[in-house]
Amino acid sequence: MLFQELGKMKRTWIMTSIIEIVLAVILIMCPVSYMGMLISALGYVLLVYASVIVLKFLSSKKVLINYIALTGGLIIGLLGLFVLIQRRDILPMLGLLFGVVLVIGGLNDLINAFIYARRAGRAAWWILALLSLVTIALGVVVLINPWWNTPSVLKLVIGCMMLFSALVSIVRVILTWPFRNV
Repeated sequence: MLFQELGKMKRTWIMTSIIEIVLAVILIMCPVSYMGMLISALGYVLLVYASVIVLKFLSSKKVLINYIALTGGLIIGLLGLFVLIQRRDILPMLGLLFGVVLVIGGLNDLINAFIYARRAGRAAWWILALLSLVTIALGVVVLINPWWNTPSVLKLVIGCMMLFSALVSIVRVILTWPFRNV
């Protein structure tokens, strides 16, 4: 049972890294004229993801963790609606959304460095912790957005930072798998 759950975590980590890499490449390669369409697509993806979370809650046991997941899903749905309503204001929306994603991803990697990589007996667990702190700092820089005033530069910076975050996630999978001390 434990190894099945760990296998699910590994698959989730790998798929999240692949999705981040694809999203980063799309942001880097996409012309600025298509950014409105990408923002709309992002809003719809957030709404669909929120709907999946709500439907998953409806078919699950009504325990506290599922209510917490439902709350997160509703927040994601509200964020999707906000993205769709405010899509004309692309620059702050991109900075806000991807800055929050980088900070949350960095915090997740930092927690995983202490919980899994250190317990897996890896001597390099501190590298993952350091890379996670760098990811959090990059997310804060995108949130503050002090230097980039044009959408073309901001999308390139966000794409590069998302690519870095995906690489940190791949390092996380390498350092935490296979577990030595389970």
